[in-house]
Amino acid sequence: MNRVQLSAAAWDTTEKAHADLAQALNFPDYYGHNLDALHDCLTELTDTQLVITDCAVASGKLEKWPGFLSVFFDSAEENPGLDIRLLP
Repeated sequence: MNRVQLSAAAWDTTEKAHADLAQALNFPDYYGHNLDALHDCLTELTDTQLVITDCAVASGKLEKWPGFLSVFFDSAEENPGLDIRLLP
């Protein structure tokens, strides 16, 4: 299983969060840097565990954090090849 670990501590803008996710997960160049595109790319991953640390920090700084959470949970539920772990 491919394990990718990211810290969300620096995610103070949606642009930063999308950029970090795209780079770490090797999203294609056409990645749209929005929540719909994030869902699409996450559901296409295979055999991947995504571990995001410092979620408590992101929840206090990132206005769209609830939207990201929703996408993470929905994508993991839809894609059996994706395991997402969110750590405080």
